[in-house]
Amino acid sequence: MKINQKWEAGSGKLTLLVLLLTAFTGCASNRPVRTGDYWGNQAAVQQFQRAEKYYYDGKYNEAIAEYQYYIDQFGDIYYGDEAQKKIAEAFTRMNQWNEAAEGYEELTDKFPKSQYASWSLEEAAKIYEQISAFKEAIRIYQRIIEGYWTSPQRPDAVKKIKEIL
Repeated sequence: MKINQKWEAGSGKLTLLVLLLTAFTGCASNRPVRTGDYWGNQAAVQQFQRAEKYYYDGKYNEAIAEYQYYIDQFGDIYYGDEAQKKIAEAFTRMNQWNEAAEGYEELTDKFPKSQYASWSLEEAAKIYEQISAFKEAIRIYQRIIEGYWTSPQRPDAVKKIKEIL
């Protein structure tokens, strides 16, 4: 009788333990770890490194695809803005100017608080100027002026709009 009473009293704790373990393992299985820890997610690290290898080997189309996959899968963890920057730079290296400008602008759209946000808009505006898409350049410079008051790109944006007009 005493054994059964102890078992019944402990079974509630055991049930709780089983439920907690199931919940934690169920949440963690087959999903990337969402952490800023570099080693916390080897799949993300390997994906970014694969994209970097293609980029530095000059295989820009492959690099773009790998960076885009990285952003889609892991961009909310870390380096998403860096991957988008590399996509735009790869298009620039391939002289695909419209895609490059869109890539730089997309960086700011996806990661507005990135350290690269105002810089990437300026890069997009410069490309638009280079290909004589002056309306687009002005639109981008206005985004810098309105959205990034303290950025080092703001004074240049004001100056460039005056030059274009």
